[in-house]
Parts: sequence; structure tokens; C-alpha cells
Amino acid sequence: MIIGLYAGTFDPIHNGHLLFAHDGIKAAKLDRVIIVAEKNPYRKKPHASWDHRQAMIERATESIENIDHDYAFASALAHNHTMQDILMIARKHYGVNNEFWFLVGSDIFEHIHTWEDMVSENEYAGFIVALRDDHTAEWLSDKINTLKHQDIRLNTLILESAHPHISSSGIRTLIASHKAVADLPSNVTEYIAAHNLYQ
Repeated sequence: MIIGLYAGTFDPIHNGHLLFAHDGIKAAKLDRVIIVAEKNPYRKKPHASWDHRQAMIERATESIENIDHDYAFASALAHNHTMQDILMIARKHYGVNNEFWFLVGSDIFEHIHTWEDMVSENEYAGFIVALRDDHTAEWLSDKINTLKHQDIRLNTLILESAHPHISSSGIRTLIASHKAVADLPSNVTEYIAAHNLYQ
């Protein structure tokens, strides 16, 4: 199988995340995308617990073909954040004969040169990168060329985002202000209200 690994904070997961997963499936001909909430995200302090964030992912993906959650895999990742760790656990969980892609936003990809334990490009398929905020394809191309000069060679697929400015932080602000939020799956909205999250 060709599997996309989409790890992040997802605090909360929103329609922009799901659209990126859909587009990644088309772009790389993925069989499935696994969305997992990081327990202790790098440089971020989550507002909702891991159990809540994972539960929202489960609800957001429960009826979507080829986009899935995997509680056991997400739990096994625990505090592991490096590519090497994620690939090792993915191979153990899904099998070594699969092809793995990483799905990341350009705001994450921007800092990839600081990542520890970068994996050799022949050990995974590549990165699917969604342009976020004001990042352009030209900006990302320049970033990739800069990485090549640093001897970091990455296979990348660049995706234009239909909603580059949707953010979980913006959604949390709206919820805290008791304003309507249009960018959440309905069952995620219901879960947030039921558990009084982000108030």
C-alpha cells in the first residue's frame, strides 16, 4: 500500500486538514492517509488533551473513505517526533512492504532543515506539502533548492491549498468568542460543545 502519514497538533482538526488529506491522496495516488494527533507537539502546547484531539480526529474521519484515524498507531508514537521514529513505528505497525509519504504544511516544511534524524531519501517516498498562509510555489521551490545546497535532497509534491488561511488557532478564538465556526465537521463541532472545549 501507499500510505500517507499526517501527524500534527489538530487542536482541533478542521476542514482544511481533511481537504489536504483528500488532495494528497489524489496527488500521490495514496491508498490511505492516517491522521494522528501528536501527544507533545514540538514548539506547541496543546489546548485540548491528546485524548480529546484524537477523539475529534476519529469523528472527523469515521465516514471518509481512505482517510482514517488509528488509535493504536497514534498511541505508539507517544513522544516520538523524528522521521526515523515515525517510520520505524509505521513499518512495525503496517508492515515493511508499504510506501510511506509525509504530509506537512509549508509552515512546518519551512523548518525542516532543523529536524533531527532526517531519514535518507531512499527510505521513504517523499513529502506532500500544502502551501500555507502567504507561501507560494516559487517560495517553496527556492526553499527546496536551498536544502539541496545543504545536501538535503527531498522528493516533494507541492499542493496549492484552497483554504491556506484556515487555522486551528483562529477556530479556537471564534469558539472562545461564542461565534459561529464554518470550517469544522459537524460532529467535531458537536464534540467541542459537549466537552466545553476552547471556552
